[in-house]
Amino acid sequence: MQDQIKALFTQSIQTQIATAEVLGDAIVNAAELLTQSVLSGRRVFACGEGQASVVTQEFAHLMLHGQKLERPPFPVIGLPCVGSSDGACDTYARHILALGQAQDVLLVASTDATAAQVSKAMEAALSRGMLIVALTGDSDTDVAGLLGPDDVEIRIPSYEPNRISEQLLFVVHSLCDLIEQQVFPQEVSE
Repeated sequence: MQDQIKALFTQSIQTQIATAEVLGDAIVNAAELLTQSVLSGRRVFACGEGQASVVTQEFAHLMLHGQKLERPPFPVIGLPCVGSSDGACDTYARHILALGQAQDVLLVASTDATAAQVSKAMEAALSRGMLIVALTGDSDTDVAGLLGPDDVEIRIPSYEPNRISEQLLFVVHSLCDLIEQQVFPQEVSE
């Protein structure tokens, strides 16, 4: 069993190293887009599918309550998904259609190859003129195809959902750190 535990740590570390090597620019671009949104009074909506829904709820929580600073809340809405009677979940899309405005940002996350709920939310966001930050993995086949030239994709270099989830959580914490540093540079001590 000790060898299995060491193998899991090794897989996680290797994924983190690969992520750090290829995603620095994408993380900076996403942080800048989200910071511009916050500073211009635009809202950020966050939703995820499967394991990734926990990651987007963590992002919304940190943006509302602060990660390192006691500060005013940022206008971020973590979207809940409550299935409809036919089993399909279009709640994310319905929230976006009801509340989303041009230049708002939709942050989506998915660890799986297909993400029907997130894809519907992205289509709704596109219809409203919103920008998108997508947190994905290498197995993604739905989300990446909906992104435009002004959107940002942070694609974790892994096909393993658990390794992707671990890195997405790290990315979300990094984004919140970077946003707080940009909005309140005088408050953040290095």
